[in-house]
Amino acid sequence: MNFKQRLLRYGSGVIIGVLLSLAIFSGRGCSEWMPEKRIKSRIQLNSIELDAVVSCAIECWKNQQGKPSPLEAWLMDAEIDWSMSGPRETPQRYVFILPAEAPLKSVECQFSQNSGLITTAVYRDNADRCQCVVESEE
Repeated sequence: MNFKQRLLRYGSGVIIGVLLSLAIFSGRGCSEWMPEKRIKSRIQLNSIELDAVVSCAIECWKNQQGKPSPLEAWLMDAEIDWSMSGPRETPQRYVFILPAEAPLKSVECQFSQNSGLITTAVYRDNADRCQCVVESEE
């Protein structure tokens, strides 16, 4: 068997293997096991509690907009800032950079075994702050 025949058989084997892999695993993906996706699914499964300042800001947003706050949707659309997060700390904490339509720029969420708690919020510069938020910062 010369080099050309070996190369042809090797190439046809690789092509057959790739085609079989695509046929078998085409509907499956590994994106569900990425860390950001797992954290977001944990938010959907477990409840998220809010501290007093964040709760007040969400209530003000509800009153100004006249509709319920899509906080969970904002968290699902958010990016996780891994440099500011502490996934190996106890309790685990993650910093979410929220989308532009949210009144908050970012929130920090700490996870225990059963639930999550939003503990810190950073407000956008142009966000209208509620009276309770201003009072609590003083």
